[in-house]
Amino acid sequence: MTVTTDAGRKETNASSWAPAILSYGFRPFFFLAALWAGLAMIAWIGQLSGVLTLPIMLDPVSWHAKAFLFGYLSAVLAGFLLTAVPNWTGGAPLKGWPLLGLVLLWLAGRVTDLHTADLPAVVVACVDVSFPLILGSGLITSK
Repeated sequence: MTVTTDAGRKETNASSWAPAILSYGFRPFFFLAALWAGLAMIAWIGQLSGVLTLPIMLDPVSWHAKAFLFGYLSAVLAGFLLTAVPNWTGGAPLKGWPLLGLVLLWLAGRVTDLHTADLPAVVVACVDVSFPLILGSGLITSK
């Protein structure tokens, strides 16, 4: 079944299995950005006060900067771009399985950020860099 949206885009109900949180890019990424901001701030304060020790290679201040640039900021940008670009170009928004894959890649980056001492630096760098690269390539090809 094909449905024409008010923006003139034709969409199929093929991804109707997806929960509402995976129907637009801003939904999972804005939620995760807010969640990560709170959790990372608690972890950072815990590290600074000496109450918490994380298996990370960076000092607490450098980890804080990296966590917010690659974690919070990348999630906010992803949510904004995944919502705005389809509106600007008239293309279909990323949703369902592809959006879930992008969310899981972002989450993998956050897990590696919390375990940099346990993982090779190449793995951490590849996971961190792969999210913006795949996001960007998805935005370019979604036209």
